[in-house]
Amino acid sequence: MNQAWHIQHLTKRYQRDTVLDGIDLTLKASQITGLLGVNGAGKSSLFKSMLGLISPDSGTATLPHPSSIGYMPDLTHLPDSLTALQITRHALRIKGASALLAESTLEEIGLKSTAWNRRIGSYSKGMRQRTALAFALAGEPSWLLLDEPMSGLDAVGRKQLLKLLKLRHQQGAGIFVCSHIVPDLVRLCDRILILSNGKLKRDMAIQEHSMDEISFVEDQLEKLSHP
Repeated sequence: MNQAWHIQHLTKRYQRDTVLDGIDLTLKASQITGLLGVNGAGKSSLFKSMLGLISPDSGTATLPHPSSIGYMPDLTHLPDSLTALQITRHALRIKGASALLAESTLEEIGLKSTAWNRRIGSYSKGMRQRTALAFALAGEPSWLLLDEPMSGLDAVGRKQLLKLLKLRHQQGAGIFVCSHIVPDLVRLCDRILILSNGKLKRDMAIQEHSMDEISFVEDQLEKLSHP
């Protein structure tokens, strides 16, 4: 795991609002990196700029070596008329992997097999979230960018997801994940960034994944978000 994603002087404006203000950042695949910030801090814009889904006003976001990327946006729009099995098979095909892996991918993200052939329009929020995760994780991408993946999951589902992401990282995937749930990020990540008003205000190493570190990160987030 020696790949690194280099973000240099990244700036993005929407009319008069600067949502990313000269971001300089290197993400290492050897680390699981978490991103924190209140609503409107610029987190989703950073993800989308890295992926080329929106064009920055200046700066670059470069992944030097060709990589497969699994992305989960903060707002997912899955077709109500399709099933989780169809969606996952499609994800595998577009990533150049065998559609026969769809069942094992859905098992991995914890969607019950009784739901695989039901239309997504009948799903709960948590089931939709799991299906979106299956789309992102399909094909074992070398990088995962996950924007609020814990949203809509219950405590058991969040615990399962943390375990799954740790396993994917051990298997070689670089992971950059955003969440409002500080304890989950501290338990998962080796490094946590705090974004506030479009600027990176903190870059913290997480070593013990302890309650003390959870409290420290929460205090930093509150301090930087409400000066």
